[in-house]
Amino acid sequence: MRFAILFAMSGALGCATASQTGRFALAFGTGSATIMCTACRDAGNVGGTTATIQFGQTVSQHVQIGASADWWWHSVISTQGWDRWLNHFAVSLFYYPWTVHHGFFIEGGPAVTVAHAAVTDSTGLQRHGWGFTIGIGYDVATRRVVSLTPRLAYSYGWVGDIYYPLGTNVPFARGWKHEVVSLGLGITLHPLH
Repeated sequence: MRFAILFAMSGALGCATASQTGRFALAFGTGSATIMCTACRDAGNVGGTTATIQFGQTVSQHVQIGASADWWWHSVISTQGWDRWLNHFAVSLFYYPWTVHHGFFIEGGPAVTVAHAAVTDSTGLQRHGWGFTIGIGYDVATRRVVSLTPRLAYSYGWVGDIYYPLGTNVPFARGWKHEVVSLGLGITLHPLH
């Protein structure tokens, strides 16, 4: 009898493990960034391109925990401007109100943010800071383990003072803050464990 109970329990645990899913998503889209700072030039709003990589591990029927990496960049053709890249690397919580397999989800979490600027063809600068990313999306099931996922996200970052040329006390920007609103479409895999 004990062996029968243990066998049944092990079988149930095996089924529960097999039914757990995670997520791996790759997406591209467009985004609008607003750079806010003092003692700087070219602050304000500018459009750009976005890319996102996400992964998550299921911890309950409605929750996954993982990470998100969001990139936004704006390249200029004119030599009068400067290229900008804003990166956010977040620890993310994904909440699915209905089920983690597919459907609507809300995400969010704290992030390390990186601001890059290429001032000329041969010189550039970067600065690290802190921020957060929040977003909503919807996994549209096309196969059992594959979804098309539209996603709307908002990222905020604060990196502080930036000096240029590097190693000097010449301020390039003071109190640098930025925010990015992005809209993308990606492919999400929901592997079975």
